[in-house]
Amino acid sequence: MGTELLSGQVNTHQAYLSTALNAAGLPLAREGSLPDDLAEITAAVREALKRSDALLLCGGLGPTFDDISREAVAAALGRSMRYRPALYARIKKKFSRYRLPVPEENKRQAFVIEGASVLPNPFGSAPGQLLRLRGGGSRVKLVALMPGPFSEMAPMFEAHILPRLRAAYARGRATAHLCVRMSGVPESVADEKLAFLTDDPAPGRSFTILSSDGQVSFHAAATEATARRAAAVLKVLRRRIYAAVGEHVFGEGAETLESAVGRRLRARSLTLAVAESCTGGWLGRRLTSVPGSSDYFICGVIAYSNRLKTKLLGVSGRTLARFGAVSSHCAREMAAGARRSCGATLGLSVTGVAGPGGGSRKKPVGLVYFGLDDGKRSAVIKARFSGNREVVRARAVAAALTLVLRRLKAPRAKEI
Repeated sequence: MGTELLSGQVNTHQAYLSTALNAAGLPLAREGSLPDDLAEITAAVREALKRSDALLLCGGLGPTFDDISREAVAAALGRSMRYRPALYARIKKKFSRYRLPVPEENKRQAFVIEGASVLPNPFGSAPGQLLRLRGGGSRVKLVALMPGPFSEMAPMFEAHILPRLRAAYARGRATAHLCVRMSGVPESVADEKLAFLTDDPAPGRSFTILSSDGQVSFHAAATEATARRAAAVLKVLRRRIYAAVGEHVFGEGAETLESAVGRRLRARSLTLAVAESCTGGWLGRRLTSVPGSSDYFICGVIAYSNRLKTKLLGVSGRTLARFGAVSSHCAREMAAGARRSCGATLGLSVTGVAGPGGGSRKKPVGLVYFGLDDGKRSAVIKARFSGNREVVRARAVAAALTLVLRRLKAPRAKEI
């Protein structure tokens, strides 16, 4: 909720809420972003309540002129709002902890829609509100208003809203969820291999496949009468998924490519050094984003210029003159140089044309080479990525990490 979402801001709330709701057996039917316009929000609330059992609103509970979710929901339901002095006193008490004066406009946060329950917000000044509406027959509809900041919304949702949603709509059902992470395979190929599951899903089964920056995530959910039965069904699904795409799987759940690489390096007591050109440090940043990465990641060299490729990594001037920096020969020597100069077990390199300029007929934008060297043997991979500069760089990082995974789990990376 908010004009900022229609002006380029990324809506991270939707991903969080849909994941949590799906895991509870409550699939999200529709999501939308609205401007800070009273008539627009009022109309959207009325329309949503016609087709939905539950409506979640994020944002618009602050003290400023554009925080109008309370007013819009009240208008949509034909209800009034009442000022609650005790609620305002609690808001003022929060400000007093930080020895801050309370702006007069914060009184707006103490207005509650008629019939709504107030939801506490330990992490901010905006209380949430929850309404129970009578639907057809004995059916109950829920409307929840939550603050916009994620650090306030998520705790309120988990503590006060999700339990009520489960009790109202998921009683007698249990859902087990699996997320399988893959790399080194296009989304279309993974989709084709898993079509036997997704083309005609059995009742209570749902599947989603997503692709981002060279990685593919396949989500499977099984809903049954009991948690035990749901887990049993998911166990069978997991076995079938691995039979189809297991060679591309690097982990499950919250596992990332960088954490999977780190886990395998640590298990083998190996160390890694990287040499980057077109990715400009992105590869090292991903690797070091994992807690404890100092156990295995010891060095990163960002060498954009040919002079520094020679000085820091030992790339031969003859190689650069004959084949250029974007070549299998340079990638191989960069990887060996990173391993050797940093004293690592493995050296990993990436060099390419990220664009938008700098490409040629022989070396077009998106062409990237990757090298991996362990002192005894080296492998080089060639790839061509589409997309803008950031997409090419992101996919190059994913491909570099995948190359390490392939070496650590076998089979070998194909050499050229």
